[in-house]
Parts: sequence; structure tokens; C-alpha cells
Amino acid sequence: MKIVSYQFPIAADTLLQIADMLRRRDVLTPGFNGRHADVYDPVTYLIQKDDHDTDTCLLADRNLLTRWVNLTTGASVTDEVRVAAAVLAFCQCCGILIEPNIALYEVAAESGNEAANNEEAIFRIADNANPRDLAEIAIGRFDSSPSFITPENLPPRKDIDFTMPLRMWRRNYVLALKTAALALYGGRAEILAEKLFDWMYSQYVFLAPSTILALRYFSPNSPKKGLFKKIRSEDRERAIAGIKNATWDLTLIHQWLDMVRGQSTNNTINLLGSLDKKLHTIARSIIAFTDSNEAVETERRELLDSLWGIKANTRLYSKIFQYYRDTENPNRLAKRIDDQPSIDELILAGEQEIRKWHPMNGA
Repeated sequence: MKIVSYQFPIAADTLLQIADMLRRRDVLTPGFNGRHADVYDPVTYLIQKDDHDTDTCLLADRNLLTRWVNLTTGASVTDEVRVAAAVLAFCQCCGILIEPNIALYEVAAESGNEAANNEEAIFRIADNANPRDLAEIAIGRFDSSPSFITPENLPPRKDIDFTMPLRMWRRNYVLALKTAALALYGGRAEILAEKLFDWMYSQYVFLAPSTILALRYFSPNSPKKGLFKKIRSEDRERAIAGIKNATWDLTLIHQWLDMVRGQSTNNTINLLGSLDKKLHTIARSIIAFTDSNEAVETERRELLDSLWGIKANTRLYSKIFQYYRDTENPNRLAKRIDDQPSIDELILAGEQEIRKWHPMNGA
């Protein structure tokens, strides 16, 4: 990394140490081709700003937001909190703006609007902390974080309504419910995947994050642990909660993808920040299902081969991409607005399907 031409608020060797920490933990997914530029090189963003006046934004997952809030309390510092402090210090040194909005909507859904607004205010304190303090926490020189919160520096609350329903969350929730229901009732993996894509084509819409989740969840060659938490619990409300949790991940990726699609127009670089490796895996697979360029055909094939095996994916691959090529077919229910069930109706039906399943009899 050539950073000698730039001045930073922390020592250059410390910044390189932090960049290496983030690289090892691999907490960033870029909205650009990582083969052409290094996401963990601070100069990547500074050169773009200097040469093209390009702004960089990091869309943050809730697991980062929670640890940034923990940074302000003076509590003991865990390894994950150190990584979160490293992300903050790195962003400050590179001029990267952090956007935690999806994480705050998730907080509100779980704990209420008051909690979300409090976390938003506390996050702003952490985001404006002295980068030298953040760097010291990140590299392990502090065993507990200094308490950044005092009555004087607690900012006025913005009182944003984080309980407002998010359309992208609701649409992804319908697909997550359908995917989970198919998994619960069982069958051959490729048949389950085909059933889902048949339904998406004939009855619903294609959403890239949910597409990748389904391909990975039904795949015989992909680890499933943690994708849907507790969906076979005797407490069916815990199953619903696990599906909602997965939907927040899909919504974060969906928001990031929308931001990436607008990069050229808005002259921005957009990063996805998370401590969750599964979330990054889904995000990094998504370009094969959103880019119509023929150059990504090989990537699509390789992804399906790795997940399903060369023989198993032949029929599935053909069906999926025939559907993708035919999305504008006016005969699809998704194109007949007056005939479509509402999102509320689809959610109600999906939740009923999950609730009626029981681990003793599978139905």
C-alpha cells in the first residue's frame, strides 16, 4: 500500500495494521470489481476522491452497529468490538461515510422506535470519536473502551420513525417465508429449488438476494447452519423470528445492491460492512443474477456448479435463466396488477404455513 503521499489522523503504520486486520477478518464487500482495486487499501478511496470527486459510503450491518454502541459504554473490549473499532478508524482515515439506516430499522422492529433513536444518537458519538482512540482500541492497547458518552456530547435526538414499513423488507420476507416452508416440508433439493423458482415466476417476482439465499439454502454442497435460525423449533414464533432475522440480512443486501446500481449516476463507491461471513457470501454471489452482461455467464455456471454439481444443476440452471430472460412476459401474474394478491395477504399465508408445521409430524 502506497500511503506516504497522504496525511492521516493516525500513524501510517497503525493504519496499515488496521487495514491488515480488516483484510484477515474480511468485513467489507465492495460495489466494484475487487480484482481491479483493493478494498482494504486506504489509497483506493483517497485517489478516487482526489481524481474524480467520488464519495464512498459504507452500509453497515446491525452486528457492527451493536458493537459501535458498545464502544461508547466503557465496557470490556472483545475481539469483535476491536474489529468494529478498526472499521470506524479505517472509515475516518479514508473519508468513508457510514450509513446504519437498515440496522436501525431492524433495532426498531425488535426493540421499538425509542431504542432505535437512542442507538442512532449513540452511533453518531462513536462515529465522531477521536480516530487515535479508535485505533488504540482496535490494535489492542486498551482492554476496555474509554467512555465517550457524557451529558455534554450526547447529540439531540432526531426522532426518526424507524417503525415505518420497508417495502423491500416485506417483499423479501414473502420469499424467505416461501423458502423456509418448502425446506420444512422437505423433498429432493433440486425439486425444492425448482418449486420455488416456478412459484417466483408464475406467482411472484424475482429478487436477487432471495434468489441467492434459496440457491445456497437448498444446495447439497452449501452449509445451511444459521441461514434460518430455529425454523424447526416447537415454538413456532421462534421460527417466525428466525425467518425475519434472515430477511433483515436480505434487506441489507438489497439496499446495498440498489446503491451499487446507482454508483455511476451518483459518482459513489458503495461498500457493505458486516461481521457475518454468510452475508458477504450471498452479496458476492449476487452479481451473477443481476448483471445481464454475457461476460458473467461463466460466473453463473461456476456458481451453480459449485453449489449443485455439474450434473445436478443442468436442468435447474436452464430453468432459472429461462425465467430470468422471460421476466417481462405479460402472462405472468406479477405483470397482471389487478390479479395479484397483496403483500399483506402473501405474508399472512406464508406465516400460517410456517406456524402450522410441527416437528413431531412435519405438518
